[in-house]
Amino acid sequence: MPQQRFMTNSKMLLGEDSNALVFLFAVNMLIFVLISFLKTVYYLTDTPLELFERQIVDWFRMPSSFVGVFYKPWTFLIHFFSQYHFWQLVGSMLWLWSFGYIFQDLSGNKHIIPVYIYAGVIGAIGFLSATALMPGPVNAAGPIMGAGASIVGIAVATTVLAPKYRLFPLVNGGIPLWVLTLIFLVLDFSTAFVVPSILISHVAAALVGFGYMKFLQNGTNLGAWMIRFYHWGNNLLAPKNTRIVKADTRGFDSTETRLNTILDKMNIVGYENLTESEKAFLKSVSQE
Repeated sequence: MPQQRFMTNSKMLLGEDSNALVFLFAVNMLIFVLISFLKTVYYLTDTPLELFERQIVDWFRMPSSFVGVFYKPWTFLIHFFSQYHFWQLVGSMLWLWSFGYIFQDLSGNKHIIPVYIYAGVIGAIGFLSATALMPGPVNAAGPIMGAGASIVGIAVATTVLAPKYRLFPLVNGGIPLWVLTLIFLVLDFSTAFVVPSILISHVAAALVGFGYMKFLQNGTNLGAWMIRFYHWGNNLLAPKNTRIVKADTRGFDSTETRLNTILDKMNIVGYENLTESEKAFLKSVSQE
């Protein structure tokens, strides 16, 4: 059964609840705006740019050594949410939205953030390890920041999820998604090739995206603990009355909710791997 038939047509609105892609987009934008605002303050006070980078930017970019990360551990996570240069931000957000929109539309809100974080973390470990093993002028790696590795992971995960997905279907039957992914990876890897540590980081992130989706298709959700942690924190911070209402309505899922859940599952594992009751439910809904 062709996979294209099961692509959802839902629209993701900027203010939609549980829109993980918009959350990632917003975090990157907010950190960029914060850095830019502080840069303007430094500029208006005639402070040298080198001092600004040392006092402000270094708090957002990850050092190139394990020792440096030991003294600034928060940079290990925050660096792949941080953008410094405007065109770096534009390029990263365009690719994030291009692949992230497809990925979230097909798999729901539960996987894009885990893939983003896993790819960023494993990419960072790959970068630090490569820098430690290849020091010297051949690998002139300095502190890094940016969402490059995380976006590579999302791009590969999206392609593994929907290898038959086609863009612009009205243009000669559509352009396969893997063509866009190939173009993106060639551009990304050719740029990263200048610094071998960054190239290794992005290759590691690509393997994360591939592995995450393969595990998911085999029934293992590597991001489940992140979702549980999020709901735990959300319930912890929510007002007491809100938590009670949610507990009272937990067992009353609507038909639309169940339909969306089954469609999400079908887009990941395929129609053939649905249970008989799920297939019957889809058939009954289609006949209404």
